[in-house]
Amino acid sequence: MKLFNGVEKFLSKLIFANRCEICGEVIEFNESLCTECKNLPVIKPPYCEYCGYSKEDCLCKKKKNEYKRIVAPFYYKDSVTRAIHNFKNREMPFLAKPLSRKMYDVICQSYDDIHFDYITYVPFRKLHRIKRGYNQAQLLAEELSKLMNVPCKCLLNKVRYTGVQHKKTQMQRKADIFGAFDVCDKYKNQLDGKTVLLVDDVKTTGATLNECAKMLKIYSASSVYCSVVAITKINKKSSKN
Repeated sequence: MKLFNGVEKFLSKLIFANRCEICGEVIEFNESLCTECKNLPVIKPPYCEYCGYSKEDCLCKKKKNEYKRIVAPFYYKDSVTRAIHNFKNREMPFLAKPLSRKMYDVICQSYDDIHFDYITYVPFRKLHRIKRGYNQAQLLAEELSKLMNVPCKCLLNKVRYTGVQHKKTQMQRKADIFGAFDVCDKYKNQLDGKTVLLVDDVKTTGATLNECAKMLKIYSASSVYCSVVAITKINKKSSKN
């Protein structure tokens, strides 16, 4: 049986392109990771619970957020940037599985003493979802739900268009995202005292996660924790500007 499985795997790699388990790029048939993904920009513990950076990189000065803590396995740079671009924009939803596994490893380290009642995710507007075909944050949350044995629920709606965020400043993002989310009607009376894990793909300024966490707390969630694949690293020079 093992021999048969080995032959089947070998033949499938000959017929179908072998792709890197993290970023999805085509690689040699006998490899599992591309050269860049063998040296991923990981966030090393101990972590700052406020910004999610390694404490040696932290610049946030313990700035409090609506969410209680945030963790991520990677900084948003190098091959991780390509991985998330492929995941979101090049129709590679299968990357949700390996990326969520990396998130799960960090969650087990940092949130091992926390009981989550629900896992949820940053929502899309319906038109955006139809255009892309899937919500990458939802796919990650659903995979984490299987790994953690915690129910994944669509707790939030996006009720207002906010435009493309990645080119905006922190203040512009905060202003644009204000009032853009609401808790789904069916869950407005089901969050009292609940602990929620909020999932997204990337944290840049944290404005979106903050707004989502705020709405969950308005409807009586006791605490909201966050997990993302990657966090944008702001260097010391740019943080002074």
